[in-house]
Amino acid sequence: MILDDQVEKFYTLLGYDGRKGVDDLRRFFPHDYDLNEIGHDTMMDFIADNPTLHGALLTGIAIGQQVAASIRPVLLNAKFSENIGRFAQQKLGHFKQEQLCVALLDAQLNVIGWETVFIGSLTSVQASPREIFQRVLIANALGFMIIHNHPSGNVMPSDTDIAFSQRLNQLGDQMAVPMFDSFVVTYDSYWSLSENAQLKCPA
Repeated sequence: MILDDQVEKFYTLLGYDGRKGVDDLRRFFPHDYDLNEIGHDTMMDFIADNPTLHGALLTGIAIGQQVAASIRPVLLNAKFSENIGRFAQQKLGHFKQEQLCVALLDAQLNVIGWETVFIGSLTSVQASPREIFQRVLIANALGFMIIHNHPSGNVMPSDTDIAFSQRLNQLGDQMAVPMFDSFVVTYDSYWSLSENAQLKCPA
């Protein structure tokens, strides 16, 4: 059992007989789900058996439960390009260097993460698809959008911008991690490649 292995490791790291620690735990909590339904009396009896180690174990389990239950906050909904475009303007439009960010999306197209992936020169960033997809997969996001700024004030995407966005779009389709849009922003405007039918490679 995976939980028993982790409990054994826990006690062993603290200099205690790991196998005995598992046996002690299972006397009070024979099933894994019992640890989600701990009664006060059972908890106190278990801790009394070895206050320092058993108390530390239950504290660790409680911390793990809180971490498992935590979710990323929703920054905004990205169903409409204007929402993400205006948000991106506020985030990136004033920067003097090009920056590339990735917006991480859940199944409702809520933005649950906004991460700066690359910072470049006055005119360009050197972006890697690998780094972008790593961020998306680590966050367990359904999909993503990429956003970068043009400090020049020219909101039109370059040929390089379009080619890179199309490459990411193709890779996302292959990996079942869709890229929903690619934005260029300036201090006073934004451009959606999806809205302007520039994400799909020419046939």
